[in-house]
Amino acid sequence: MISAYQDSMSVTENIPVSEETYNQILDLRRPDETLNDTLARLVEKVKKQRLTDDIEEVMARDEFVELDL
Repeated sequence: MISAYQDSMSVTENIPVSEETYNQILDLRRPDETLNDTLARLVEKVKKQRLTDDIEEVMARDEFVELDL
């Protein structure tokens, strides 16, 4: 299990993960980075990738309308 503790607005949560997943998260951890920092960084990366994917999907549809400004 991963135990995440957040200082501001303290929240402690146990998240069951396999040993393999836990070790993969540890492999992604940067020096002096907590597991919370690592997970937060990965979440932000996924959110940015989803936004990029959504934008690319809209651009690929090529269905734009002109705005009268």
